Order: sequence, then C-alpha cells, then structure tokens
Amino acid sequence: MYIISTVKLGNILDDLKHKFPNHQFKQCKLDELTDKDKENVEILISYDNKVDEKFLKSCKNLKWIAWYAAGVNHLPLDYIKSRDIILTNAKGVHKIQISEYIMSYIMTDYKSVIDFYELQQEKGYQTKIRHKELFNETICFLGTGQIAQAAAQKCKAFDMHVIGVNTDGRAVDSFDETYPTDDRQTAFKKSNIIVNVLPETKDTFHLISKQDFEAMGDEALFINVGRGSIVEEKVLVDVLKNNIIRKAAIDVYENEPLSPENDLYTLKNIIMTPHITGLSQHYNTRATEIFEFNLDLGIENKQAFKNLVNLEAGY
Repeated sequence: MYIISTVKLGNILDDLKHKFPNHQFKQCKLDELTDKDKENVEILISYDNKVDEKFLKSCKNLKWIAWYAAGVNHLPLDYIKSRDIILTNAKGVHKIQISEYIMSYIMTDYKSVIDFYELQQEKGYQTKIRHKELFNETICFLGTGQIAQAAAQKCKAFDMHVIGVNTDGRAVDSFDETYPTDDRQTAFKKSNIIVNVLPETKDTFHLISKQDFEAMGDEALFINVGRGSIVEEKVLVDVLKNNIIRKAAIDVYENEPLSPENDLYTLKNIIMTPHITGLSQHYNTRATEIFEFNLDLGIENKQAFKNLVNLEAGY
C-alpha cells in the first residue's frame, strides 16, 4: 500500500520501511503532496489541521487515516464516515506526559512555587505564604480514560482521595468513587481539585457551566488539559474574576492561539500554558507503535485495530 506521513518521523520512518518492505512509504508536508500523491495515497499518517473535506476529496483511494493526535474534532467525521475511511487516533500516547503536567500544576499551586519565585526575585525572605499538603485532599477527574487513570495512580501515591466522572458512573480502577456526568456536581462539591480530561464532542461542548463552578466552591483548583471548549471562555473569565473558584490551571482554550489581548492574561488567579501538555520526546515512537500494530493486522481486520475511532461518538 502507498503510505504517506506528513508527520516528521526521522529514523522511525526507516524502521517502518524495514519492517514493512511490501508497502511504499513517503514523508513530506501536506502542502508538498503532488496530485499523483493525493490520487494514490491509501494510508495517511498525519495530525495536520489542513486535512479537511476538500483535501480528502482529492484522495480518491484513501482507505485509512492514522491520526497522530487524540482529538479528532477538527476532522470532517461525517465525510470520513460516508467514504468508509478507517480512522484511528493516538489515544493513550499522552497519558504519561499529561499526567505529569497535571501533578506539576497541582504541586505548583499547593506549594506556592510561583509566589516563592517572585519573592526570590524581590530578594525577599518570609514564610507566610500559603502551602498545603496533598495528603487526604480529594481530586475529581472529569473523564476516566487513560490520561485520568495515569494521573489517578500518581495521586494515590500522594494519599489523595480520587473521584471520577464518566458517562454512566461505571467503576474504573484507581478511582475510589465514580459518578455519572449528570451527577457531576455531587462529585465537584466533594473535591478540592477538579481536572478536565474530556475530548471535544457534541456532548462535551460547553458542558461546564457557571453553576458547575459554583458547585466546586471558592477554594477549588480547576485544571483543564482536555479541550478548551468544555467551558465557554467568557464564563471562565467571569468565574475567575469573581473568585467563584480559587484558581485555574489551563493548557487548552476555546480559541487557539490566544491573542495578546485575551482577558485571561489579565487574571492573577490562573496558570496558563500554550497547549503543550501532550508534547514529549517519546510521542512519535508511542504513536507509531499503535500504527505498526494495526498495519500488521491489515485493514481487512480493522475491527481489531487499536484506537479505532467511533465516527458517531467522535472519539
């Protein structure tokens, strides 16, 4: 099969060529593809946001998109379904690095790292700065997938109480309690820290309302490493301005990239990172392990593929 990667794979591509000599591989940027490439490509490895319906219509023989990202909300899922194109994603590739970032946000906040650094810059020396233990704190994860499970295990190492929220409240390993999404406010009221790890789907868009933040309470830390669209940005700004919650740590935003004039930059009770929690030096290696497993099975066995995306559900 003719396989094109718009992901820069380096030595990984050489390994693929060696392991799968019966397939033809090419690596280039999406906008460097020739008309012949588009016509002949059967498997596309990519996470380029330019993979839209217009582009896919030019790929007449495309059978499988190996999406090297977890979120597929930017892809034309209805069109992909109408063409019966296989779509896999990189779910699970992010669990180590994002769970580490979750813990870093928590520790930065609970141990007042930024406050102490600012004090250092002022050549100050004083101990009356807020610092708390994680012992016996309750953390709630909105979503109980692989990222949440990896973070939950780390939280348990700090003797934290871990709650999970998922669609039906089903029990999941590493969580002490679980609640259905419709009863999330009960979980929020019990929690000191709330972490969103949900993808963007029609069901999660603007899921978190002002009333949800009110249920969290004015001592809560809210962390978002899922998708920015979980909460309307103006609601988040209002909640933080009015101290409805104590602080937020945000890596994902409703509209990216942020403009310098964005109101979030004016707030004192927020830690912001530019959608980087999923990055890792091991990213492409892990994503390619999934791709290799599936390619070895062959597209005729697609139902056994790892990370086969449900095109109806959007994940």
